[in-house]
Amino acid sequence: MLHRSGSLVVLRFVAMVGHFFAALVFTFSRRDNVVVALKFDYTDAEIDDGVHEASVASALILSCFAIEAVAFFGGCSLFSALLTLLHLTCHTIGGILLALVVLTKAHYQWAWYIFAFFSAVPAAADLCAVVSMCIHRDKRW
Repeated sequence: MLHRSGSLVVLRFVAMVGHFFAALVFTFSRRDNVVVALKFDYTDAEIDDGVHEASVASALILSCFAIEAVAFFGGCSLFSALLTLLHLTCHTIGGILLALVVLTKAHYQWAWYIFAFFSAVPAAADLCAVVSMCIHRDKRW
């Protein structure tokens, strides 16, 4: 039987994987979101600019996942209940919102808000945990 912190770690992992898959789906469907966001008489340059902007947002979201995966599997933020709750909340809400952006063909710029609040915040918290662990030479496991 898992203790509370152990079950939170499992839920955090599941939420992170769900948010990651939603980000991958957004990455592959970003052109559709850009086309829906443009006026009826759009040009190729406008579509290219929108696809580029959505690609940058998608790349930043996925790079935040890389930072979080290193901190998670490295054990830097694995045993902190506060960080686990932060990640669980951000990844659950971020994954749901990103999936809704893809499913409803919403404006592609919503990905920037999702990145800022639900991907960058946990990645910054993980970077702080990694830096504090390196500075204090503190092993948390």
